[in-house]
Amino acid sequence: MIYIKKLSKVLFILIFLISPSLAKDKIDQTIDKTTDFLKSISKKSLNKSQTAEFLNNYAITLQDERNQGEVTYIFDEKNYKRYKDGKVVSEDGWRFTNLGKLRVFSGDIKLTWKFKLDKQNVIVIKTKFQPIGKEYPFRYQLKEKFFEQID
Repeated sequence: MIYIKKLSKVLFILIFLISPSLAKDKIDQTIDKTTDFLKSISKKSLNKSQTAEFLNNYAITLQDERNQGEVTYIFDEKNYKRYKDGKVVSEDGWRFTNLGKLRVFSGDIKLTWKFKLDKQNVIVIKTKFQPIGKEYPFRYQLKEKFFEQID
């Protein structure tokens, strides 16, 4: 009986000494993950008014996942047109949601776009059922320059 009490005390002391280092490791891992997450979302993204002005002035070129290679989007008041080699390959509508997010329609599919301008410009595109969007690198130029190039 005395042996069991001594053993339990030794085990208690060992657990007490070991667990803080294990807890510290867990806390450090959690902090690292949180820091990485905050860095990933803290890139400058455009707000609603900045996005509206950006779409009004610039042609956006990217390789989307519609199997047509690199295409250029031109947005007007309610619609957008996709250009490939100077020709319109598709067009559809767009709008801002009540929360100020850019919603781009592709047939029945609703896509939410978020522009992040940094050293590498990316558009984060997500569907309704994706919790995290996919990043697409893009280039932009003034609409006038784009139309000069295709004429």
